[in-house]
Amino acid sequence: MFFIFCLYFADLDIPVLTVHQTISDVRGSYYQEKTVFLRCTVNSNPPARFIWKRGNMLIEQSKDNGVDIYEPLYTQGETKVLKLKNLRPKDFADYACQVSVRNVCSIEDKSVTFRLTNATSPPMIRLSVNDTVVVDPGQDVLITCEVTAGFPLPTLRWSPLPLSAQVRGPTLNLRAVTPTDAGFYNCTAYNNVGNQARKNVNLVVRSE
Repeated sequence: MFFIFCLYFADLDIPVLTVHQTISDVRGSYYQEKTVFLRCTVNSNPPARFIWKRGNMLIEQSKDNGVDIYEPLYTQGETKVLKLKNLRPKDFADYACQVSVRNVCSIEDKSVTFRLTNATSPPMIRLSVNDTVVVDPGQDVLITCEVTAGFPLPTLRWSPLPLSAQVRGPTLNLRAVTPTDAGFYNCTAYNNVGNQARKNVNLVVRSE
C-alpha cells in the first residue's frame, strides 16, 4: 500500500512566492509604515511543512516581533504568509520559502527565493497604440507593450497568438492580417509583486 501511495499520490510541487505591499500613514501624515506580505503556496501530498528563512537564518515568530507567520483563510493549496511589519533595514534581504514532506517517499525538500529591496514594486505597462486599432486586410500590425515600472523586471506575455503572430521582445507583430485576426489582444506583465498589469487592444479588420 505504501508503494502504491508513493507511486500514484505522493507529490510536492515547487512552491510559488508572491509579494504584496501596503503603506499606511500613522501619527498624522508625518510617518508612513510599510508592511510586506510574502505569500508562499504549494500543492503537496502529504501536507507540507513550511520554513521561512532570511538569508541563511531561520525566521521564528517567537524570536522576532517584527514578523507574523500565519495561514490565511479560503486559499487554494497550502499557503503560509510571512508578514513583515513596519519594514526595518534588516528586512531588505533575500527570503526563502522551503517546503517539506519530511522525506516521505524520498521526496526532497523544495524552495523558492525572493530578494526584497527598497525598489521592489508591481508592474506597470503602456501600449504603443490606442485601445482600438482599425486596419485594412493585408496590413501588418505592430503593437509594443512597454514596461514603465516594476522590480524585479516584469515578464511580458501576449495572448492570444494566431498563426500570423510573431513576438519579438515586447512587440507583437501580426503579418498580413485577415478578418479572422480581428479581436482582442492582451498584454500581461508579471513579476510576482502585487497584481499583474494587463492592457487590451481591440483589433478591427475592415471588410474587403
